[in-house]
Amino acid sequence: MTEGHVFDDPAVERLIATAVEEDLGRGDITSEAVVAAGRRGLGVVQAKSALVVAGTPLIARVYERIATVEVTYRSAEGAAVQPGAVLAEVRGEARALLAGERTVLNLLQHLSGIATLTRRCVQAIEGLDCAIRDTRKTLPGLRLLEKYAVRVGGGTNHRMRLDDGVLIKDNHVALAGGVGAAVAAAKRALPAHEIEVECDTLSEVEEALGAGADVILFDNMTPAAIARAVRLVGDRARMEASGGITPERIREIAALGVHYIAMGCLTHSAPAADVSIAIAPLEPERAR
Repeated sequence: MTEGHVFDDPAVERLIATAVEEDLGRGDITSEAVVAAGRRGLGVVQAKSALVVAGTPLIARVYERIATVEVTYRSAEGAAVQPGAVLAEVRGEARALLAGERTVLNLLQHLSGIATLTRRCVQAIEGLDCAIRDTRKTLPGLRLLEKYAVRVGGGTNHRMRLDDGVLIKDNHVALAGGVGAAVAAAKRALPAHEIEVECDTLSEVEEALGAGADVILFDNMTPAAIARAVRLVGDRARMEASGGITPERIREIAALGVHYIAMGCLTHSAPAADVSIAIAPLEPERAR
C-alpha cells in the first residue's frame, strides 16, 4: 500500500467516522450557544514542540465528515519542524472548525509523536547496518496509521497482522514441543514463507539454526548474550533483537551485529507531540 492510499483505506475511513461520532455526539452545544451561526474562522494548526510531522492528510478527512472546509498544508509529511511551525490552515464555518478540533489534534499528536520517537531511534543507529522495526503492540483500530507514522519517521514495519508473516513466539514453542519442532512444522506447512522464531537462550538459537529458521529473534537477551548469539549465527540467518530496548540502548544493541531491532515502544509508548489549533474570526471580504 502506498503512503497516499493509507488515508483512503476503508479501515481508516471507519476509524475517522467512529472518532468524529464519539466526540461530536448530537452536536457541539457549547459552540452552538456562543458562536454565531454562519461565522467563518481560520484555524491555524501549529507545532508547539519540535516534532516530525505525521498525519496531516487526516485533517481534511476529519472535517469532510462535519462540513465543507478549505485546508491548506504548510508542512510536508516527515518534515522535522521546530516550535511555532505552521502545519496547516483550515478555513470554514467556525462552528465546524470547533467541532473537528479535538479529533484532528488527537490524531496529529499521536501520529507525530510516533514519527518523532521513531526518527530519534533511527538517527541513533545512523551508520550501522541495522533497521528499526515496529511490532503489533498497537492501539486497536489505529494500526494502519501507527505503522504509517513509523515509516514517516524512517522506521520499517514488521507484520501488519497475523496473516502477514510467520513469527513463532514462546507460546507457539511451548505448544509445538520446542523451537526446532515449531520451526520444522512451519517450514512444512508454509514452504514459501520466511520463518522467524523467538529464542530466549543460546540452546534455542542452535535449535532454530538446525531447523533452518530464516530469521532468529533474540528475545529479552542481555547485550553479552546477544553478542554470543550473533557469533553463533554468523551468516546462517538474519538476526533481530527485541525486549525492553529503549532509545538510549539501541546503538549499543545495533553495534552487536543484529540486522533489526524491534521496538514496541514506538507505537504503544510514544509521547504525544504538542500540536494546537488556534481559531480566529475570518472577516468577510469587503465589497470592492
